[in-house]
Amino acid sequence: MRSIHRLTASAIKSLTEPGYHPDGAGLILQVTPSGSKSWLYCYGLHGRKREMGLGPFPAITLAQAREKAADARKLKASGIDPLGQKQHARKVARAALAKRLAFAEAATKYIDLQKSGWSDANTHAWRRGFELHANPIIGRLDVSEIDTTHVLKVLEPIWTKKHATATLLRQRIESVLDWAKSAGYREGENPARWSGHLENLMPAVGEAIEHRAALAWREMPGFMAKLRAVDGNLARLMEFLVLTGVRAGEASGGVWGEIDADAKVWRIPAARMKGRKATKRAHDVPLCDAALALLEALPGARGAEALVFPSGTGRAHWDADLAGLLRKLGYALGTVTTHGMRSSLRTFLTERLKVDADIAESVLAHDKRGAVQKAYERTRHFDARVMLMQAWADYLREPAAKVLPLGTVFREPLEAAHAM
Repeated sequence: MRSIHRLTASAIKSLTEPGYHPDGAGLILQVTPSGSKSWLYCYGLHGRKREMGLGPFPAITLAQAREKAADARKLKASGIDPLGQKQHARKVARAALAKRLAFAEAATKYIDLQKSGWSDANTHAWRRGFELHANPIIGRLDVSEIDTTHVLKVLEPIWTKKHATATLLRQRIESVLDWAKSAGYREGENPARWSGHLENLMPAVGEAIEHRAALAWREMPGFMAKLRAVDGNLARLMEFLVLTGVRAGEASGGVWGEIDADAKVWRIPAARMKGRKATKRAHDVPLCDAALALLEALPGARGAEALVFPSGTGRAHWDADLAGLLRKLGYALGTVTTHGMRSSLRTFLTERLKVDADIAESVLAHDKRGAVQKAYERTRHFDARVMLMQAWADYLREPAAKVLPLGTVFREPLEAAHAM
């Protein structure tokens, strides 16, 4: 009788007796009482008998089983335990599977990790940007597989048409992939990095400043009269952000613990201000008489963590809610935006009050100073801003009143405040 290759394909099909049926050289066909058949490689190592499964028959044919057994014998001849090698390979495969992470899931994890320091509006913008532009192309790809070609496929369709959006999206993809590398989900250079990489591959686009549609400052008293005729927290939120000059996300995310009514100031923490974490700074907003009266009249809880302007569901209002209010007030899409209210205030300050640009910019929390100047000039014209915001509120209520001579009444105190 032959010592190897004892079995034949036809004989295997007719085998029904339960037990071990050797083919030779350690390869065995196992038949169970139920009639199922599978291949085993049996061997001895260091005085121990070992059995390694090679797969079921007929999924694994006789020829394939002999090839698998031959590979196992080669490992054994080299001093490697075939079963141990197989178990190790499984562990490696499981570890590799555990490290697989789709981009969409990575983006969600990154946003969830960072959102405690973001406004609701900023968190929504991150999620929405990925949903619209990135996830349809790379959302299901494992982060370890994403390369420059994939990033270009995401950016190229919007690079020139929506350059500001594309620029933000690139930065956000870079951040997610940086996090994925730090978390052990990918290796190598970041394919979304700009300096020395994508800057060489993407066409130059003129950095035109995007101007949001805004009302002329002379139209703002009429707008406020319409707005004050509307009931509800959403209308009061819009009125409050006009009176304070803040961004929509800063106002909608405001909590009562930030309001100091006695000092007539709203202290927005750095974490909720726009900008990179490393450069964000807290911003003190002076509260004019109208803003304080508005706050005093608001219903609802006033706990330190309670939203000042909660929606009907208890969450912060979205930008889209404010945009819908503008449509309700009769302003067609594209004629005015919530962010444009800041532009109306800015032009009022420079055209009507003749305020220096640096002070006007400080009202909007714009800060283009260098690091040294920031370190030594911390007040940011607060005393001047107190007067300016009260003047703005007075104008919105009584535009015809002679309370704002062009640059005369305010010139001396503003110059004094600027010199402080």
